[in-house]
Amino acid sequence: MRLRLIIMILAIFAFLSVSTGGWLFYYSFRKASIQTGETQAVAQLKLLTDQLATSLSEHIKSVRVLSRIKELETVLVDTNLETLFKANQILDMFTRSLELDVSYLMDLKGNTICSSNRNQFDSFVGHDFSFRPYFTSAIQGQPDSYLALGVTSMKRGVYYSHPVYHPEKQEIIGVAVIKSSIEFLETTLFSNPEHLLFFVSPNGIIFISNQSRYRFKLLWPVDNETKDQIVQSRQFGNGPWGWSGFRRTQTKDRVTDQNKEAYLYTSLSVPRYPDWRVVSLKNKKLLEKQFSAPFIKGIGPGVIFITSLAGILVFFLYQQAAKEISQRKTAEEKLRISEERYRHIYHKTPIMLHSIDTKGRIIRVSDHWVDVMGYDREEVIGRHLTDFFTPESKKFALSKVFPQFFNTGFFKDIPYTYVKKSKDKMDILLSSYGVRDETGRVVRSLAVSVDVTEKNRTQKDLEHAKEKLARYSHDLEKQVRLRTAQLEKAQSSLKNLSKNIIASQEREKEQVARELHDHLGQVLTALRIDVMWVKNHFTSSPDQAVDRAEKMSLLIDKTIQDVRDMAYRLRPRVLDDLGLSDALESLVSDFEKRSNVSCVFRRDIIPQIDKTLATALYRIGQEAVTNAIRHAKATTIIVELRTDAKGLVLTVEDNGIGFNPDESRTGFGLEGMMERANLAGGWLDITSQKGSGTRITCKVNVEGWS
Repeated sequence: MRLRLIIMILAIFAFLSVSTGGWLFYYSFRKASIQTGETQAVAQLKLLTDQLATSLSEHIKSVRVLSRIKELETVLVDTNLETLFKANQILDMFTRSLELDVSYLMDLKGNTICSSNRNQFDSFVGHDFSFRPYFTSAIQGQPDSYLALGVTSMKRGVYYSHPVYHPEKQEIIGVAVIKSSIEFLETTLFSNPEHLLFFVSPNGIIFISNQSRYRFKLLWPVDNETKDQIVQSRQFGNGPWGWSGFRRTQTKDRVTDQNKEAYLYTSLSVPRYPDWRVVSLKNKKLLEKQFSAPFIKGIGPGVIFITSLAGILVFFLYQQAAKEISQRKTAEEKLRISEERYRHIYHKTPIMLHSIDTKGRIIRVSDHWVDVMGYDREEVIGRHLTDFFTPESKKFALSKVFPQFFNTGFFKDIPYTYVKKSKDKMDILLSSYGVRDETGRVVRSLAVSVDVTEKNRTQKDLEHAKEKLARYSHDLEKQVRLRTAQLEKAQSSLKNLSKNIIASQEREKEQVARELHDHLGQVLTALRIDVMWVKNHFTSSPDQAVDRAEKMSLLIDKTIQDVRDMAYRLRPRVLDDLGLSDALESLVSDFEKRSNVSCVFRRDIIPQIDKTLATALYRIGQEAVTNAIRHAKATTIIVELRTDAKGLVLTVEDNGIGFNPDESRTGFGLEGMMERANLAGGWLDITSQKGSGTRITCKVNVEGWS
């Protein structure tokens, strides 16, 4: 016994000595490794800031070249369709050549007058960006570069601005701006997955990150005043700018996250952007693990082997002595705990459980069983299970279920009816499992009884309700069919009436247009001839009479033109003479001349269609274009007339301010278009969102179309 004690002491001493020496060596090696990691982090971050500064300065000279192009100077001096077209071509070429996001030109007030994204949904044209610092600096003669989130495009980028000077007076007349995406910089320079890399603004917003979940979050907690400054600058959208979870610690180069994980903190400013900083956060645990791996692979296995061997020896010396007693005590304790757990679960489970022997006598019941049945346990144990059945259930159990159960050892969901001590009946579903002895013979059962009395009652009530519902549904279907036939007849009559009213309106418009053009136009023409005759015969009279005659002649010319325009709007002759396609093309051309809005018409080859259908489609297109110009503030309208397998499709699309069809109240114009489409045998689809333009599509099926 004394020798065993000495061996144990020596083994423990050896184990502690080896463990202590290994730990001291590992601690020194880990400390040196962390210092090496800090040095490497500073060197890597210095290289990254230099690369980032170079990339962010890439287009400074490009915007200077753009600002001195003649077409941009010309459009700021004399803004018209021709100069705008040439300036837009220059911006398009510049954007494609340099692979930019967008190039655009602003006047002295900060309004964008032309842009390479003018035909896109996020067009800058017409937007006021005078609040941007890059505009303020450039308008004062200082070129600038600016990092921000686009107000219109909602895309991150670097903005480069340069003043545009008058070609002769050498004064600032506008600002040229190009925007370059930072997505490429983020994927190339900030692609290191081993630690966190942030490009942080002066007020603490993470603008670039190698993990998207940290973008546009605050690196450190800030006060409300700083948040207000971020909101007012509009540099990073409308927020909210949540907190990233990092906090500074008392150690200068250490920070922690929300989970108290420690990180090695390194930060450097970026040349040309001194208030912006590149931040590197390396997980301290991962860093220690990274530099401790060589130790673990080299010296670690030897230390672990020696310490493990010492521990095994100590364990072996005492394991054999107590093995037999320990195993026996453990087995007895487990058996006792298992029996107690089984009894507790069996009696306390809120389910009706019982067991019977091979003669059908009850040998065990749960507490819930006797509580539900209303008996005491002494009144139940030893009695035959069928004593608690109704006569029908007892006969069914003795003749079929019991013989089959003791043969197979299992049955499930057998319907019985119990009789409680209070003489109340209870419907149950009984499932049972047979417990076998060493020879495989079933010696007793473990059965579960589930009360389904309420379920059966509910099922019967449900069946009665279904029968009543079926009879009611049959009567209701008859009434619906009758009412549907009446509604279809009334709808057909109403449709014919509306169609006749619209046709009558078109005939009246056509007659009024003809009267205006043929009769009133001829009268005004004759009156003009008479006025010219009077003018020619007053050549020898005073100048006042001649001037009066000249004014009357001009007034008559204007009246003749107004009569012609009224006649055209009431009923365009081109619709009757040349058909729907030419009428729509004339309509689009007329709106473009009168509104200074870019209108485009596209068409397929349209076969001959009847006059009523042509008139309906023409009026729908006329109303849609009118709404786009009058309400949507659109700069581009596209009208398309094409064919499909079933008929005609008319589409009117604009890039205006749009609206929400579900929230907006439908006006008479939209109702009129829907009614005309319905009467023509088609339907009207309106697709629009606020700020995303509007698309109106009318589809009409034509009989015999192929």
